Amino acid sequence: MTPKLDRSLILLLAGVSALGSLAIHLFVPAMPAVAKELASGPGTVQLTISLYLLGLGAGQLAAGPISDAIGRRPVLFAGIAIFAAASALAALAPNVEMLLAARLIEAAGAAASMVAARALVSDLSVREETPANLASLASAVLLSPTFAPTLGGALVSLAGWRFVFVALALAGIMAGVAAVRLVPHQPLLGTPPHLGRSYLRLARNARFRSYVAGNSLASSALFLFLGASPFLLIGRYHLSPAQAGLCYIFIAGSAIIGTFLVRRLRGRNPFRMGLLGVAGGGAAMLVIALLGGTGPIALIAPMLLVGLGCGIASPTGLAGAMHAEDGIAGTASSLAGAIQMLTSAGVTAAMTAIAPAALVPLAAAIFAAGFVAVILAPRERSVQ
Repeated sequence: MTPKLDRSLILLLAGVSALGSLAIHLFVPAMPAVAKELASGPGTVQLTISLYLLGLGAGQLAAGPISDAIGRRPVLFAGIAIFAAASALAALAPNVEMLLAARLIEAAGAAASMVAARALVSDLSVREETPANLASLASAVLLSPTFAPTLGGALVSLAGWRFVFVALALAGIMAGVAAVRLVPHQPLLGTPPHLGRSYLRLARNARFRSYVAGNSLASSALFLFLGASPFLLIGRYHLSPAQAGLCYIFIAGSAIIGTFLVRRLRGRNPFRMGLLGVAGGGAAMLVIALLGGTGPIALIAPMLLVGLGCGIASPTGLAGAMHAEDGIAGTASSLAGAIQMLTSAGVTAAMTAIAPAALVPLAAAIFAAGFVAVILAPRERSVQ
């Protein structure tokens, strides 16, 4: 008998999925204090973010196939335990080198638990409900940037930067305790193919390629904005950091609304509709910029549509990719996540090198990403 995916389990898996994002955004306000106490330059401390993202990507590639081989439950538990232990190690780090190592390990644990959580949702959901259930996980991940920096700043002010990692370790411990109670035992789906064969199967699958390409480009549109917007909002439009932060909250809110719309759009090809929103927002921004529009509104108003589209496209695209091949949902989730992260990082780095603070090139790049994503997206009406 297949275990039931009830509301309490969905909430737990959503929280586990958010740990990786929480560990980024909670730590950002602590970086100046870390640099001061550990006598390190800003560039060295910024490596705590870069290495964390590297660990998050590489950890997904390793964890997905392992979860297909030995089951989701042990990978989920191991990931949470590694995350909590590495967070505690970071809190005790006597130097920046130890902190960097702890962050890399912490990211690997977050990646493993995130991949296992997604795969559990796929395993335990009725196929037509998978996008909506994955949307719950996505909304939790999107919530963390809205409150985590403020909470992190408060923790640093009250107790110092090390308490940020104490809080992360406690969050991991609480998630682990809840997982022991709520995560069901599952029978293995059978011996999965060799790792190389699994990835080859996915690479040859046209549906997988279409979903991953569209999802990665939609994500790139959002990261293009995140990479350029501080220079535009603060540097060119002279908003304060607090005002810029409020803009990000609005955009994150639009993405969260998008995740809530997934269930209502079931059967209407929500993935393609989300990508059309991304392309439409990029087109609106480009038209406004070419007509001479400037200022925060010219940037933020179209991004609300881009954020809404990303919120719809992300969970539906992931669900489509995970269902492209039977029996290797964990591997599909990990490969899709890694490609999405690498694509977003590469596109953002290229844009930063070409035009780091210009509205017209930014708008053109966001529109191009959305337009190509729509072209590449599968035309099926729902995840089958």
